[in-house]
Amino acid sequence: MPCSPGLPETEILEDLFIVITATQAPEKYLEIFDQFGSRTASQPRWLQGLRQDAFARFAETGFPTTHDEDWRFTNVATVASTPFELAGPEVVSKEQLEPFGSLQFDCCLVFVNGLFSQELSTVQALPKGVTVGSLAAQLKNNPAGLESHLGRYLNTQRDAFAALNTAFVEDGIYVHVPRGVVAETPIYVLYVTVPGATPTMNHPRNLIVAEENSQVTVVEDYVSQGEGITFSNAATELVAGDNANVSHYMIVREGDQAYNFSTLRIQQ
Repeated sequence: MPCSPGLPETEILEDLFIVITATQAPEKYLEIFDQFGSRTASQPRWLQGLRQDAFARFAETGFPTTHDEDWRFTNVATVASTPFELAGPEVVSKEQLEPFGSLQFDCCLVFVNGLFSQELSTVQALPKGVTVGSLAAQLKNNPAGLESHLGRYLNTQRDAFAALNTAFVEDGIYVHVPRGVVAETPIYVLYVTVPGATPTMNHPRNLIVAEENSQVTVVEDYVSQGEGITFSNAATELVAGDNANVSHYMIVREGDQAYNFSTLRIQQ
């Protein structure tokens, strides 16, 4: 390959690799998206439309490259070129969670590979009217109550990772604090990634709604159980009403072979 004056050949090759990776990445995700659609066929129609639009956008743009202004200092070519598969359900014991310190919280929700674990979770001492639980359960039991917020704040047109997360919306934390209510107990959420024999990915989706004059603390903690290549692509939409007091913390302590991309979008 001929070199441009003053530009090293290695840099040209690297840029070419990034561009090829970005254009090829959506093709391998199409089959995964089709398979995912069959397991989420019961989702409400408005959410399926949201997912379809988000995947169409991701298929159009692919992963960002260093030629994109928002990502010019971050090269994600390794993630884009790794053949990730959706992570499946895994069994984790409470004893395995002890090193992470999650059992000290009165309100602790645990997600394993992006899916809620009722057996590992504890929800206690919440004020009347406060809803804390699984997004998947809320979509099943009260989908209409989520339509006005879920997917309304992420910029899937500009952010490929937000688009990819939206395309694979399935589960995550759902928190709703009514007007004027103070939730003094912190809401702690532990996301456990269990690597597989091959590279796996999961896409936790979180929705936190704190109405006016309410107060709540939410902690998102991402950890790994075992060694292996994983890709956690989380997105949180946080809606804060007038004079709401929301403390949001995020902790990432996954393994050395884990890639973690997270998006927090606040509407206030």
